[in-house]
Amino acid sequence: MNANMKDLILVNTGRSKTEITDENKWIVQFREEREFDRIKENTIKSDISRLKVFLAFCKKLDKEPDTLNRSEFTKFFNYLENERKLGNSVIQYFKLLKVFYRVLRLHNFKEFETECKERRRFSKFEVKHYDSIDSKILNEILKAILQHRSRSNLRDALMIRMLWDTGCRVSEVIGITYEDCDFKEAKFRIKNTKSSNERFVVCSSDTLNALKEYVKYNVNTGNSDPIFQSIRGGPVRRGWLSQVYRNAVVKLKEQGKIPKNRRVVVHSLRHGRAVELLNKGVPIEVVKEYLGHSSIETTLFYAHSKERTNILLNTIKKNL
Repeated sequence: MNANMKDLILVNTGRSKTEITDENKWIVQFREEREFDRIKENTIKSDISRLKVFLAFCKKLDKEPDTLNRSEFTKFFNYLENERKLGNSVIQYFKLLKVFYRVLRLHNFKEFETECKERRRFSKFEVKHYDSIDSKILNEILKAILQHRSRSNLRDALMIRMLWDTGCRVSEVIGITYEDCDFKEAKFRIKNTKSSNERFVVCSSDTLNALKEYVKYNVNTGNSDPIFQSIRGGPVRRGWLSQVYRNAVVKLKEQGKIPKNRRVVVHSLRHGRAVELLNKGVPIEVVKEYLGHSSIETTLFYAHSKERTNILLNTIKKNL
């Protein structure tokens, strides 16, 4: 065995320096700024994945991101739609580039951004991806889950009810631990938020009583253990709950209890909760804080939703 072979077999413990290419330079700067803003790692990774597509396009044009002009940004979005066939998801790239150019303090995207706003090209809520639900449809979904033969049907139904009461995202409910719970006041601290800001939510007395009964059978009960657990005592998979919900909705559509043209997803619970709170007269600023929206514009979307407009029109009609 010669010396070269030995060198190849032995593990190289020396750390080689990562080559900083032009593409890496932009990614490194972007990551540093986003980490400084305390953005979650998963969000940063998702953004960088899209950023690489943009940087590859820049390379094809033989240009740097800070030298692109309005027409070249137009070419990029046409490329996303026509060649990559991304459809409505191109709005995610528009949002990314707004953040990218803002945090890196570059100004050449501003003209394109302003023009898009004037032409309503990438309106934030241009496309509605799902319908909201009300308490009547919620009960049908809960019944369908409870009737399903599964060892976890009670837990799954309780989690869905918790999502409705609290208006939380799925990841937020999955992340609730024992130390986050005030079972006396029916109050829960939400730490795993999209904005990284903690908030508190509450549930109904019925949900609280069911929850108190459910946790008696948990495998692990330490402060850092989740209150909703798998059979082995770990956290519930997000994909599992979404699948359970989806199966119930499909079944109800087959039975004609939910119109087939309605797109009812897990996030419909959060949407429906916002609409119901607003309809009951809860101030929009309070709803914003309760749901953990970072912008009042998001809450205003629910305030002006089709479902809420129909309710308001029916109320006015009754009083004519």
